[in-house]
Amino acid sequence: MDFEHDSHREVHLKVHEYLSELFDDPYLDPDNGHFYVGYGSTVLEISIEPYGPEETIARISAYCVQDVSTDDNLLLGLLELNHEMPVGGFSLVGNDIYYSHSLFGKSLDRNSLLGGIAAVATISDDYDDRIVAKYGGQTALGKIRDTGGRQKRTPPVAAE
Repeated sequence: MDFEHDSHREVHLKVHEYLSELFDDPYLDPDNGHFYVGYGSTVLEISIEPYGPEETIARISAYCVQDVSTDDNLLLGLLELNHEMPVGGFSLVGNDIYYSHSLFGKSLDRNSLLGGIAAVATISDDYDDRIVAKYGGQTALGKIRDTGGRQKRTPPVAAE
């Protein structure tokens, strides 16, 4: 994996160490350097990204709902929920809804990483069934059961 600066490398190694202590068999994707862990019924992705010349961001994302039918009510509802959330926010990538929260890497410790993971997993788990009931789609756990594995996120297409 290529790192942009020393802090990027150090935080990646630190998160790998913490995840190994906190979870049985966290998965490190060799293609993108992201970590994947299961927390309750939620699948989480933890990415370590450079932020400026010396800082790093640890982004914790939960696969909340996949293959949802998007409409204006869903989009407005997600924006309203984001306003109410104490941490993190919902995002829509294609027809998939994610819940994510970011932490600064240089000051990251084991407890704040676990707290971020717990918050993202809990909020995603609280809302996934509600979103599916109202707008369709499938929870991440349902999708995994149906397909037998994790669905990789496809990067959004840049607007021209």
